[in-house]
Amino acid sequence: MLKEYTPNFWSGRRGHKPFGVVLHIVEGSASSCINWFKNPKSKVSAHYLIKQNGTIIKFVEEENTAWHAGIVNKPTWKLLKAGINPNLYTIGIEHEGWAGDEMSCEQFRASGKLIAEIAKRWNIPLDRNHIIGHKEICRYKTCPGSGILPSNLVCEALKNI
Repeated sequence: MLKEYTPNFWSGRRGHKPFGVVLHIVEGSASSCINWFKNPKSKVSAHYLIKQNGTIIKFVEEENTAWHAGIVNKPTWKLLKAGINPNLYTIGIEHEGWAGDEMSCEQFRASGKLIAEIAKRWNIPLDRNHIIGHKEICRYKTCPGSGILPSNLVCEALKNI
């Protein structure tokens, strides 16, 4: 696993514990994502980025709060806590690519393995209530797109426990 620096996070989780994983799509290349996360003016980040070749890059330690899903708009996620920023109780995983792209085998396997590891560390159930797409928090987002199905990644993660 590689590590990149981002200034865009809060130290700690203000008393909250992660109980969900939010899946994202970069809508571009890994290098564009890295540059965007390193820019303090962007005010965005995620805990991880998974490149198409399966390489995982960590931006924010899981004990800290990445800024990946803080805007709530017509949510459909059943476990959303009203009035509390979802960044405080979720872990964000970006995936290199575009919303209509299918993930490569390497990216799919790496994502499933990472989700399984996160779930084990934080005792997060591997189901569709806890592994979600960003659009389930913010309806106007297409993220993670049609090529990344949370249900498929839950199945892949279950193979890794």
